[in-house]
Amino acid sequence: MRTIIVFNDNSAEAGNATEFALNIAKKVKADILILNLVRQSQPKPSKTLAAIGGYTSEINTDASETPDRLLGDIESGDYNPSISDIDATTFSEKEICELVIRKNIWLMIKGIETHVTHELLCNIDVQSVLNHVGCPLLLIPNNYKKINFENIAYAVDMRYCRTAVLKFLIELANAYQANLVVEHLSAKGLPPLDDSYALSLFDDEIANRSACDNIYFNNIKERNMNVAIGTIINSLHVDLLALVNHRFHFEEIFGRVIKNCLPEHIPVPVIVFPL
Repeated sequence: MRTIIVFNDNSAEAGNATEFALNIAKKVKADILILNLVRQSQPKPSKTLAAIGGYTSEINTDASETPDRLLGDIESGDYNPSISDIDATTFSEKEICELVIRKNIWLMIKGIETHVTHELLCNIDVQSVLNHVGCPLLLIPNNYKKINFENIAYAVDMRYCRTAVLKFLIELANAYQANLVVEHLSAKGLPPLDDSYALSLFDDEIANRSACDNIYFNNIKERNMNVAIGTIINSLHVDLLALVNHRFHFEEIFGRVIKNCLPEHIPVPVIVFPL
């Protein structure tokens, strides 16, 4: 069974990300595990207790708690995900990594601000976690309210396109019946690809081998990465941007680390795959 981890620091963006996680869990038939990184102000009455990988998790009945806010939503639909949470207030980044690996987590989700409005509520560095695990991290902007994905873009230099990333994105696109667009952007210092060669490379290596009917290709010649990403998001109405951690375009957009807010020209969710 797939499991989605949500990082919860009791912020508004964490609450928004948790509700977003519920939609994804229903689509891909996954369960949700919420990591509570900040101690709650009130003791939490529990509905059920279960041992998960050596830790104790609980589904809350207190309406002020994040998991319980979702309990009323899981009755409808073909699949009702199991929602549990863990007190991770004393966890180090290493312990979170060990949990992610041991539980074979499919996806990590974190809410993130688009403009800084408050100080960091916990000391966990999700970039450090991402650097040491094998599953992607989905960043959900705090003011992003659209639930369903319609157009997913994978920003990559086609010369370094990764099969594992494509497989994950194709599965996600199929679950949402979304379009998947492979956006070729030549890595800094490398020459651009000719349109005909780039298209034939896409057809031979990706389109003809994929199990996705709605997969497309776009060869972007713009060398300014911020302008190129703006074009992808705004002109193509992209609602999920995929990047690979510490590779080419990621570092041009984010720098070396994921900070506590998204770059201002990226108003949509970003999924970052491990290197």
